[in-house]
Amino acid sequence: MRYVLSVDPGKATGVVLMSLDNDVATRILSAEVQPEEFARYVNNILDGWKNYESFTVVCERFTINAQTVRNSQAPYSLEQIGVLKHLCREAGYSVENIVMQSPADAKAMFPNEALKKVGTWHVGGEGHANDAMRHALLNLVKTGWKPRILLD
Repeated sequence: MRYVLSVDPGKATGVVLMSLDNDVATRILSAEVQPEEFARYVNNILDGWKNYESFTVVCERFTINAQTVRNSQAPYSLEQIGVLKHLCREAGYSVENIVMQSPADAKAMFPNEALKKVGTWHVGGEGHANDAMRHALLNLVKTGWKPRILLD
């Protein structure tokens, strides 16, 4: 069985824990958390990562560009990525193993209707948990999972 911890960093951060067993992807946990809650959520998941036969941490890549500068000077996404890396180091998970993914790739592969069809739609919040879900599912696809329900 494979497990994926996925993070969509920001002021409100999406956190998802997914499992893949017998070609079935299952949402174990999905939440949108504020900065003061983020470390607790991630630590609770990372506490047992070594007990899983396969465990991957996935995070949305955040790149500062001209549009970012125009939109906001708030460094929340970069700060949360730093916190994630620190928590991984503390838990003994190598930061070099964190898979950074493009938001555009995740949204292209798993638009809202695909999340609903796969049965992983997170109800509530501002969409950050669903963005983390997209990254978890994209990682599963990149590593061999074929979501049959979307292929039929």
